[in-house]
Amino acid sequence: MHKRNLYFPAMLCLLAFLSCEGIRDLNPEETFEEANAPVELSHDNMVFHSPWGYEKEDNESRYYPMLVSGMWGEGEQYYQEVAQKYPAFVIDYQKSSSSDGQALATWIRSAIEAGYRIDTNRIYLTGFSYGGSSSYPLAKGMYAEGLYFAAIIRCAGQSQPDLGNDIAQQTAVWYHIGLSDTETRVQVAREALEYMRNYECNSKAKEKTATDSLAGYERTTVTLTRSGIPMFIYSEYTGMGHTPGPCYTDDELFPWLFNHSLKYR
Repeated sequence: MHKRNLYFPAMLCLLAFLSCEGIRDLNPEETFEEANAPVELSHDNMVFHSPWGYEKEDNESRYYPMLVSGMWGEGEQYYQEVAQKYPAFVIDYQKSSSSDGQALATWIRSAIEAGYRIDTNRIYLTGFSYGGSSSYPLAKGMYAEGLYFAAIIRCAGQSQPDLGNDIAQQTAVWYHIGLSDTETRVQVAREALEYMRNYECNSKAKEKTATDSLAGYERTTVTLTRSGIPMFIYSEYTGMGHTPGPCYTDDELFPWLFNHSLKYR
């Protein structure tokens, strides 16, 4: 069998997820003019950017997701290519600890009280390397304040493999690791997969493994699906070192991210 065909079950799972009732309307199609471009905003000494079309009259009652671009900021860089398709608030958050996660949750609530239309069901996080490690502490800090990330893109990381069952029940993760990265980072990534497999929330999850090639690398992907939703995806890239770039060449990455909402957990 052609190796690309082995990836087909995972693709079917993702397509089913994207077409679930209600979820398919999370990102309505929209056209923009240059006047609808994001603008820089400031609240409580933090700078962030508005979504495309935020001030359009038709959108005056619409709430938007927030993309938190974690350590190294690679998420914001690649997001710009799809920003009009997935309008979102964007904040560059170069923080790493659980207390920083608590501070972020407090800031988000304060921004909403100030009138910014942020959808707390759709807060997303990206992080590479140190940002990969810090993604889990940030999620734990948010959890301590009663908020969750709906989904996390984690690229590598050298520590923090244990997200915790309560957070994993609500927060989807797509974890990427190059097998030519350091032995420690590969070990941490595989430990994170085992934690996910053993959380109570995933006790009835359906697991599928598929292989394909992406950006010149052979890739093996494990997907844990609950209630038709791919809640944990783990991708290993043969020959890839310490880089986030190839992960973002997957056309399904941002659709997966922006179609997660806590409303459907």
